[in-house]
Amino acid sequence: MKLADALAMPLGRAAFLTPDAEAQLVGPGGALASQLAALSDGVGEALRTLLEQRADLPPRPALPWTLLTEGEHPGWSLLALSDPPALPPAAGAWLAAHLAGARLVMPASQRRRAAGQVPQMAQAPTWAELLAERSAAQAAQALLGHWGVLSACVGLSGRHRPHAAALLQAELLGEHGAALTRPEPLAVAALWAVLWPLHGGLPRPGQDQVLHLTASLRSAPQRCGPLPTEGELADLLAASLPGLDAAQIETAARALHRGEAGNVDPGSGVCLSCQPGAVAYWLRRRREVQLITCGGPAAAMSNRVWTWAEEGGKG
Repeated sequence: MKLADALAMPLGRAAFLTPDAEAQLVGPGGALASQLAALSDGVGEALRTLLEQRADLPPRPALPWTLLTEGEHPGWSLLALSDPPALPPAAGAWLAAHLAGARLVMPASQRRRAAGQVPQMAQAPTWAELLAERSAAQAAQALLGHWGVLSACVGLSGRHRPHAAALLQAELLGEHGAALTRPEPLAVAALWAVLWPLHGGLPRPGQDQVLHLTASLRSAPQRCGPLPTEGELADLLAASLPGLDAAQIETAARALHRGEAGNVDPGSGVCLSCQPGAVAYWLRRRREVQLITCGGPAAAMSNRVWTWAEEGGKG
């Protein structure tokens, strides 16, 4: 069975499989857990190529063991009988994720003991869910050096990762999800999913636009002199974020001009808006105010810095 055909399938019970048994029983491509691991390796390499990063670690060694899950092969029941008991779906999912992401896979002598410590799940995850979570984690890690001043409130924020994985999972389970089971298309989709705090959840564009938004994170800000008046900021926000209505623009301009951050540290970043095609963050560092917007259907990004004068805002 190909992973592309099993994305919507929940993981069933699992049994351990040696490389020799996998070659004889499953043949080229291997079991679904092996395909997941191979695709994960390919996504990592594709991300490095797309972001022009050097490999900092050698390639992973071949998997010393893998899993065969119930439902993917008619020989599963015989295999499970040879090494009882079968692993429950939660343990199988945890070990499949381990095979996909670990630099060094745990020895065969430890795998059953580790699987026995995994909490049960109310519902078995799908292969798409495992693939989305792993790919989103890889893309987030690859982008850590790109977020710049937004790293504290976005790039390093773990609360954004589950939503990114959910967006990618929806793509994998969509009409064209099977096409994403190749490394480069999946890497591009994962980057766009992880970038959702900038584009707010816009449909994924072509690869060039995804990479353009990624690269724009690292562009130097535009220095614009003293902080404008509240009305001038409202006009700027309206032009940059056409998706916001007048009341939202007024509220955002007031918060930016007055430095109203609530309980948020303005040095880490304050979200003014995060809607599809209408995203804005501001930061205050010493006597400077920085506004980052990403708006419109093309997710055009701007990065401006003003001087915080006494009459421009609260000291």
